Amino acid sequence: MIARCAAVFGFNEYSQQIARHVRHVYQDFTLFVMTKEEERAACEAGFLVELVDLGDDWSRIEEHFDVKSLIVFCALANDSENVFLTISLRAQFEKLNIIALAQDNESASKMKSAGANKVLPSLQIAANVISDMLEKPIVTKVLHDVLYQDGLLNIVEIEVPRHSVFVGKHLHDIHFKSEYDVILLAIVDHEMGTTFSFASKGHNHHIDPHDVFVVIGYQDKLDALKQAVKRKHD
Repeated sequence: MIARCAAVFGFNEYSQQIARHVRHVYQDFTLFVMTKEEERAACEAGFLVELVDLGDDWSRIEEHFDVKSLIVFCALANDSENVFLTISLRAQFEKLNIIALAQDNESASKMKSAGANKVLPSLQIAANVISDMLEKPIVTKVLHDVLYQDGLLNIVEIEVPRHSVFVGKHLHDIHFKSEYDVILLAIVDHEMGTTFSFASKGHNHHIDPHDVFVVIGYQDKLDALKQAVKRKHD
């Protein structure tokens, strides 16, 4: 079932970015925050806000939403709190769609074990990707497929090794869709800092060592691309 309502937990630069777009996509949206300071700031930013505590029994979720059509983004700044939140929500709602954001792969593994339906590692990239996708109605269905409908469809990051055959090429030289059957969503330019990401469309980026591709596709296709990126120059 496609979600008709959404909730975002947390008020930081990443959760705000997600929340700004989510509230225009879903019919019903609430931002849940943890402190009075966050509540005031979120209200000033124009969000419908609720102050919660991680020890809540989450009965208010059932009061506000039809849980069967709800998607929850666990986007707290602290990964350990995100894990606790994910565990608590999963214990209360067996079939709730939970998307957890994690700052690294180790935390991502913990989120998955805690009961998240999907985990998007590397918080900075994940937030930008979600925001970019939600801005484009045509791609929103793909996002829904990633989050709910097809467990084999994923978003991953692939770092380009120093001796990769991809180093020195331009994005336009690589046919991600026709050759690898994946979609390139964004790239992180290593030379401009690990937090810098941009949409690939119309940008013929020169690929350098340690750049990161953010791609979406079926797991077998993603695995094949990872192997191709690891191949060394002759």
